[in-house]
Amino acid sequence: MRTSPHPTSVEARVQRGFRFEVLRYGPATNFVPEPVDLRVLPGPGEAIRVIRVQLRASHVLGLTPREAERALYWADQGGWVQALGALHRGEPCGFTLLLRKGRHIEWHVRPLLHLTLTPSTSPPRAH
Repeated sequence: MRTSPHPTSVEARVQRGFRFEVLRYGPATNFVPEPVDLRVLPGPGEAIRVIRVQLRASHVLGLTPREAERALYWADQGGWVQALGALHRGEPCGFTLLLRKGRHIEWHVRPLLHLTLTPSTSPPRAH
């Protein structure tokens, strides 16, 4: 491991973001949430876009025809508009689909503040 002859300064910034998570529940895990996706996204539009893309591809999850129709309706017909509005107001949003065999999957997005650490752009100070 190489070390710098000068101490590295780090800038810490508090930033707004959106915690995006997808959880699956089912009898195999005794209905304990199983994380499918977890990330921090910079804006509400990005979070809603990810949900819409995942819902459009949700037919591979083993959905009933009714749940497939609900997923596509939310993604394409306007359910996402209310969710986007909630995120812009600083409120969380989510969507749940029932899968076959008693399982279900949930998408959740909530605003958060997080700390970002980046190397400082200022030159190192002389000792």
